[in-house]
Amino acid sequence: MTENNATPASDPFHHSEETTMKISAVKRVLAVLAAAVLGLTVLSGSAFADHRQPGHGGPGIVAAWASAWSGTDPQALAKLFTTDATYTDFGVNVVSTGRDGVASWKQRTDLLIANVHVTIKESFRGGDHIAVETVYSGQIHGAPAPFAVPATTILELRQGLIVSDRDYYSLATLLAQSGLPADWTPPTA
Repeated sequence: MTENNATPASDPFHHSEETTMKISAVKRVLAVLAAAVLGLTVLSGSAFADHRQPGHGGPGIVAAWASAWSGTDPQALAKLFTTDATYTDFGVNVVSTGRDGVASWKQRTDLLIANVHVTIKESFRGGDHIAVETVYSGQIHGAPAPFAVPATTILELRQGLIVSDRDYYSLATLLAQSGLPADWTPPTA
C-alpha cells in the first residue's frame, strides 16, 4: 500500500508535518534577519520582559497582554492600556478607544467566542514598538468547530502601558476553520 501525499481539495491550508516544520524554520530565520537589519531585540514567548523594568518580577507587557486575553476579566486587559489608548482589530474592522472601550471589546469577544486564547510564538521590540506573533484560538458559539489562526499584533507603549494595539489576522481563515460561511456575521443583540 502506498501513502497518498495529495492535499485534499477541501482543505487548502493543509500542510504535511515536514512542510509545516520547514515553513516555521524559514519564518524564524526571516524574523531574526529582519530583527538584525532593523536593530530590534528578539524575545520569545513568556520570557518577554519590559525593558523599562529590569529586575522586576512578574510577566512583561506582552505576557500580561496574552494572559489577559486568555482570561475572563475584561478589566485585566483594560488596565494594561493608557486612558487614551486605541485598540484596532483589523480582522473585523473595529476600533475601540480608552480603557472602557478595551474592556468592552474583550467582553463582547468573550460573549461571541468560547475559550478565547492567545499563544505567543515570538516577540520583537524596537524602542516603544513591539511586534507579537501569536496563535489566536477559541470557538465561536454555535460554530461546528474551533479555530486557531495565526495573528500579528503591533503594540505601541507609552510609559510602560499600551497606547496603541493593532491586531491583524485572516477573518476568512477563522470562519473557514470554524465551519462557518465566508459571509457569516454575528447575531445581533
